[in-house]
This record gives sequence, structure tokens and C-alpha cells, in this order.
Amino acid sequence: MLTLPNDLQEAIGAALGTVSPVRWMREAQALSERYRGPRGAGQHFASSPAEVLGYAAMILPASYAQLRGAMASTAARVPEWTPRTLLDLGSGPGTALWAAVAQWPALSTLVAWERERAFITLGRQLAQHSESAAIRAARWEQADLQKLDHAPAQTYDLVVLGHVLNELGEAERAAIVERAWAMTAGVLLIVEPGTAAAFSVVRAARDRLLLAEAHTLAPCAHDQPCPLQNDWCHFPQRLKRTAFQRRAREAPSEWEDSKYSYAAMARFPTSHPIWGRVIREPTSNKAYAETLISSREGVATHRALKRNKADFRAMRDLHWGDALDEPPAGDTVTR
Repeated sequence: MLTLPNDLQEAIGAALGTVSPVRWMREAQALSERYRGPRGAGQHFASSPAEVLGYAAMILPASYAQLRGAMASTAARVPEWTPRTLLDLGSGPGTALWAAVAQWPALSTLVAWERERAFITLGRQLAQHSESAAIRAARWEQADLQKLDHAPAQTYDLVVLGHVLNELGEAERAAIVERAWAMTAGVLLIVEPGTAAAFSVVRAARDRLLLAEAHTLAPCAHDQPCPLQNDWCHFPQRLKRTAFQRRAREAPSEWEDSKYSYAAMARFPTSHPIWGRVIREPTSNKAYAETLISSREGVATHRALKRNKADFRAMRDLHWGDALDEPPAGDTVTR
């Protein structure tokens, strides 16, 4: 289970303390309603100072969890890779900066591009509370990704598109993915909410990058087109809720599973290839345990009968999102 870094929690708490709790809670609830509604191309979900405070209370913690989950899975495939520079496209309040430094502490140069001035202001305020010198020194630039007609010549070890593409039209997505890849010296990480609609966006971006000869680090075990049919691939990251998040959500539970879809695409192949990945929570009954796995051989349900005790326990104890070096013992039921 992840927890929001203490310095980030304190920074958000200090920002929320500048206005009435009634106000930021009202903005958080309104923002939640907009997020659950239909997505429009170029839609502004939060742009005023009050709205971005609602975002910090309601959305930021879950976004942090999703980004950290995707980054951890990426790092596991290239453990020797040590990025030094980061470009966060559509940064919001800089959530990816905090997540990336937690995953790769050697990061020293952070650049955040964001369209909304209120998010930039909040991002800078939060950064000044950080224990990381890199976050405190991050360079913020006001930029509308849809209006960039070319990619700057400078490249970065890590480029992040977090919760950006799902809010754009198809043509804008393709152009931004192309420009982001042009600025990527190492890894381009795309993270979106774990919905069927958002997965299709991630899938299309991965397909485009494969045509550009990118290598898949995660979650896929291969560089082939996604084999899923009438389904979507997403993963959970458990997060311990902060007090302000519980107030914003009006939810007493101390934790949540924040689900996300992602693609980590690189200029280089993985140094630690896998055979497959568990893409659905394992289930079990009195007769067997089973789970859905996407592997180099395609997508299939793998099942272990209870009478084969060791295989049954091993299958039952798998976790959603686990990377597998070899097929699990048991039978394969092809979809």
C-alpha cells in the first residue's frame, strides 16, 4: 500500500488551509462529478484557484498512486536505468514530479509543462515544501500541448504523459504522442485512468509508438499488438487515504484501489524480459483457482485444480499486475 509522501501531504494541507474547508470540499465534489461525466476534447476540468485546490484534495492522491504504480513496474524491467532528466507534459500541479523522484531519486532536472496558470501557481507552492532539491528547483512552463506545432530539440531521459491523452481528440492525441516521443531520449510513460475508454487511448498510443520502433517495457511482455478482444487491461494501486482526501470524498474508508492503464515505451529493450503478466485479480472456489494472463503467447485463463495443492496455492496467491518469468503450473484455458 502506498502513502502520499509526508512533505506532499503537508504541502497540500497548507494550501487547503488558505481557504474555507467548505469551499474546497464543494469544489472537490463538483470536480468529481465532472470527471465521472463524458469527456470532451480540450475540456477544462479545473482552471480557477478554488478548482485546483479541489483537485489537490480529491484527484491528486489517486493520480499519484497510479503514476507510482506504473513507474514501479517500469523500473522493474530496467533496474539499472537511472534517469536524470524529466519532462512532464500536462503536469497539473506536478504530481508526476513527486512520483518520479520517489521512484528515481537520482533525477536532478525536472521540467513541467502545464496549460492552466492556477495549476502552475499551486505546483510551485507545493514544490517549495518538498524535501527534494530537484522538485523545489523544477522549471515550470505554461504551454498548451494542442498548440505546439513542433517538438523542441531538447530531449529528456523520461517523458511523462499522465492523464492527458484521454481529454483530447484523436488527432490531437496522435500529434502529441509523436512530439512527446521526439523529446524522449529514454522512456515515454503514458498513464491514464483504468477505464475501457482510457485503455483504448493508451492502446492506440502504444500502437503508434511500436510503428516508430519503440520497445515495450511494461505492462506487456512483448512488442506485438495488444491481443485483447472486447476487454481492457488495467491495474490497481492501493493507496492509504489522507484525512483531506477522506473529507473530499466523504468516504470513511482509509484506503482505496486506484486503477489505471499505462504503457512504458523506450528507446531500448528491457534488460529483464518477462513471460507474461497477470491482468485480472485471481479467483478461487472449491474446485480450482484461476487468473487471466497476457503473455508472449497471447491472452489466456490459467487454472489450477484444488487437488493439486501446490499449484492451487501458487495460482491463488498471484496478485493482479504480477510479472511472471514463466507460465504458472496448471492448465491453460484459451479464450
